[in-house]
Amino acid sequence: MGTILIAMSFLLVFSAAAPQASAAAAGGILQIPSSDSLAHCIPRCGDVDIFYPFGIGPGCFRQGFDLTCNHSTKHPKLFLGSSTVPVTDMYYDYASTPINIKLATRPGTDTYNMSWEAPSKGITISSDNTLYVVGCDFDFTLFEYGTGDLVGSCMSRCAGEKAATGGFCNGIGCCLIPLPRDLQGFQAELVSTNITATQSDWLHPGIMAVVSRADYYMYNTTNIFSSWTDASNIDDAMLSVTIMDQPSCQSPQMNNASYACSNDSSCQNSSSGHGYGCYCSPYEQGNPYILDGCLEADYNPKPKEHCPPSCGRITVPFPFGLVACAMLD
Repeated sequence: MGTILIAMSFLLVFSAAAPQASAAAAGGILQIPSSDSLAHCIPRCGDVDIFYPFGIGPGCFRQGFDLTCNHSTKHPKLFLGSSTVPVTDMYYDYASTPINIKLATRPGTDTYNMSWEAPSKGITISSDNTLYVVGCDFDFTLFEYGTGDLVGSCMSRCAGEKAATGGFCNGIGCCLIPLPRDLQGFQAELVSTNITATQSDWLHPGIMAVVSRADYYMYNTTNIFSSWTDASNIDDAMLSVTIMDQPSCQSPQMNNASYACSNDSSCQNSSSGHGYGCYCSPYEQGNPYILDGCLEADYNPKPKEHCPPSCGRITVPFPFGLVACAMLD
């Protein structure tokens, strides 16, 4: 049986020659900025709002979290650093990007490899994600990028020539691996168990892997298969912010010259085993990477006057409230 490495096609947008508003990595900072010091920074690129520690331009991002806004298209597009990894949404603790890898299968070929690596050390694939693999008759093994540590495995079988659609991703034409921890990236080996199959035997011409933040019960195989041609059917992957210049919360707190968390926030070690993240308390909201960024959540102890106080004979006391009240006979 032949073995071949197949090049992957990521659903990324890239234009090298186009004029761009980019941020040089040397412009990154390691101290905690104030809102005033970030007032000059670009707040938005296309449809995506930008939140520190991400930023465009010197003094606007923490080291390792620079962005590029590509204005060469009709609608500006945001990318992580100078990479081709697009950002479709973000907040201070995450960024969203499509991770969608397609493999073209060949009769007589039994082994394929795929990989994805984050563009910087401060960006990790969040443990909130699940990796889905769609196709027929394969064994899939996932490893952590760089270390080679085993992350998980799954297998897919098809009872007939084509995978059934409509059911959950349960090993029939589709299998999944929930990520157990944050990952800098992944490498995977896919072994076909039916190398005599031609492309017409597949529901789609090959095998596809997609990483998504949504739980497995939100998707059936129809949703996942349809993302082969329309990626909008699947939620993008979530990338976590991980401060990597120190190994844990304890290290920068002892020597806080480069500590990323503001005084009113808390620190939590990364599940990947290196680095940390900053968070406001459950009673606060805001950005913990900015001085005085965590603010007490706005809470109004009185309901608005138009709120209905009951549904039928059932009283609805505040802070509960009604979206709708259906009266049945």
